[in-house]
Amino acid sequence: MLSHPEWRRSWPWLAQGTTTRATDFAPDGPDPAGAWAALRAATPCSAAFQARQTHGTKVGVRGPMGPGLHLVGGADGHVTDTLGALLGVTVADCVPASIVAPRARAVGIVHAGWRGAAAGILERAIERITAHFGTTPDELHLHLGPSICGSCYEVGPEVHAALGLEPRTSPMPVDLRAALARRAAAVGVAPVRITRSAWCTLCSDGDLFYSHRGGDAGRQVGFIGLARDPEPHTRRDSRAAAPDVGG
Repeated sequence: MLSHPEWRRSWPWLAQGTTTRATDFAPDGPDPAGAWAALRAATPCSAAFQARQTHGTKVGVRGPMGPGLHLVGGADGHVTDTLGALLGVTVADCVPASIVAPRARAVGIVHAGWRGAAAGILERAIERITAHFGTTPDELHLHLGPSICGSCYEVGPEVHAALGLEPRTSPMPVDLRAALARRAAAVGVAPVRITRSAWCTLCSDGDLFYSHRGGDAGRQVGFIGLARDPEPHTRRDSRAAAPDVGG
């Protein structure tokens, strides 16, 4: 598992990261229940939340629940301030976007493909975490995790138009993490508190991740939670980029 190194140093109460293709979290994979059990065991969280993802904008507020994996109704994001709760989204090229509100001790995560990004899934999560936990956008920290990069993600003109980008007449690459960073900054997240992983799920060395465009049916999980134990056990993502909202 990879975790954001600066976040791990700053907030020992945080469990955050992205799994690799060493474990398949696809719902129809070989052992999704076992994969989630292993993830809970590897983090200091007892209850995990996962939803059927719809590429929409629904973000659920998760409260106290008993130990185990809790499958909730269709949603593409979760927020919580509950100790021991682990929030997860499955990805394989889409962006796992993690949010931390340090003063409020609240966290959130969304699954952001181009449809969700265009519809405002990240803005919705920011609104939910600020409205429910007494924080403000300028206090938030945002990390855009491993996903397909701006060089590999070639899409049609309709995707550029949906994301509000420069009009195109033929397929061209899109940097989805950069687009999400701009959208977050537009609703008040400080650019210096927005970071992007340098890992690409398609072209990074070592074949670390599942990639939909690479033909994989498997999925990794982006996760975030509030630890009961102050020592999360994920290894650091040494390729988490410095603050950057450029293209």
